[in-house]
Amino acid sequence: MMQPSEYHQKIIDYYRDTENAYKDSWDLKNSLAIHYGYWDEQVRSFPESLIRMNEVMMKAADIKPSDRVLDAGSGVGGSSIFLASLLGCKVTGITLSERQASHATENAKKKGVSDLVDFKIMNYTATDFPDASFDVVWGCESICYADDKELFIKEAYRLLKPGGRLVVADGFVSVFENNNNTVIRKWLEGWQVNYLETPERFRQFMNDAGFKDITYQNISKQASHSSRRLYRFYFLASLYLLWKKINFSRPATEFQKKNIIACKYQYKGLKKWLWQYGLFTGQKLSKD
Repeated sequence: MMQPSEYHQKIIDYYRDTENAYKDSWDLKNSLAIHYGYWDEQVRSFPESLIRMNEVMMKAADIKPSDRVLDAGSGVGGSSIFLASLLGCKVTGITLSERQASHATENAKKKGVSDLVDFKIMNYTATDFPDASFDVVWGCESICYADDKELFIKEAYRLLKPGGRLVVADGFVSVFENNNNTVIRKWLEGWQVNYLETPERFRQFMNDAGFKDITYQNISKQASHSSRRLYRFYFLASLYLLWKKINFSRPATEFQKKNIIACKYQYKGLKKWLWQYGLFTGQKLSKD
């Protein structure tokens, strides 16, 4: 197995160090989700909003029980398990983190879908899968971590069968220069993200790769509830760190400290329209 790059190792270490924070603040044990929720008239609670984001993405990509899905950046398996449980489709999840893949495999066993899902350690911009292996490539708040977002799109196109679909829900800066804005930098550095694309650039990458029927929805309004929730968590977590310091408990790691700070700045950035939460879909043309 290739050794992870310095950037990839930071991502792996970040999710290891912040695992308990997600358990405490994000209903991780039940939802298995590490992403923003989608809040609309069908949602009555935060856990429901996390499931709703999966539902919205599933509908956007028109996923069927017969589809084979690649969950690119699968985390602890939440989206993969959701799709397999609801539709009975086969899902392969890939992640940089051996720890996450192990947790995901265990979660799939607990949910009774081990026969439908599997998890591998792999870089989604350079996978080992043959051409045309999947009907759907799914990226839920994971593609922001790509070394190069265009490389991911090219790889997704290669991996899709004719007629296959790409669906991506993630953060996008309103203009590319916002990646240098202090607010955005403090947010992204706290979550170990190198940079965000703009919707326009991402669409162009998809178009250049060969995708057709490309759609983009700005769903910041639906995701804003989660953004405010993270902002509130920033204050609670800051008080907790102070308590630990006063009680001479084991100090927080740098990843943990920056993760908490990022919770404040993601909210400030969204309020200033420096970034937006978006949903992309695109299709690989069928042979005809």
